[in-house]
Amino acid sequence: MDIHKSKLTVLDQITDAGKVRKQIIDAASTLYAKKGFNATSIQEISEAAGVSLPVTYHYVKKKTEIMRMIMEDVLNTFRNNLLDMIRGIDDPEEKLSIAARLYFRVVDQQREKCLLIYQKSNSLDKASKARVMELEVEVSNVFSQMINEGITLGVFRKVDVDLMAYNILMAAHTWILKRWHFKNRLTLDKYIELQVSNILWSLRK
Repeated sequence: MDIHKSKLTVLDQITDAGKVRKQIIDAASTLYAKKGFNATSIQEISEAAGVSLPVTYHYVKKKTEIMRMIMEDVLNTFRNNLLDMIRGIDDPEEKLSIAARLYFRVVDQQREKCLLIYQKSNSLDKASKARVMELEVEVSNVFSQMINEGITLGVFRKVDVDLMAYNILMAAHTWILKRWHFKNRLTLDKYIELQVSNILWSLRK
């Protein structure tokens, strides 16, 4: 990713909050991965994002707040795409399969950001850490709702729903945490296929 983005116009910085937020998140993620969290200043993030320092401080008072923004960005990317992809689909198994595949791909696409969350979660202030944990539960709840729906309809067997939902999350996270091992014999597509097959097999009656 090129961190030297074109500078946003003053009008953009005033009116396009989503674009400003996205550029700050992307610039911070790249700088953290390149230089490290502690060695990166908010001023550097501001310059790399093409956003004025006062505007950057409007969104970010402390660097740790960016970790929360990164988690929110990953969650929103997953949730917004999922709504479009499952619209009109009633079959619980198909719906869960689509959701799991999408989450695996979003996590892979946002690999640097997800790794940062793992690496720096202990350095977050109490409020940011609580928010990151809350967002993770929100992702888990997406899968929990689908699993519960499948159980209610008699498609899935009764399981510990919360545990199963978190198993899906952790299977996706394993790809980025242990990719150094799996990439020698599995492509992302094959990894997803095997994991989704295991998930559905463990749920079918």
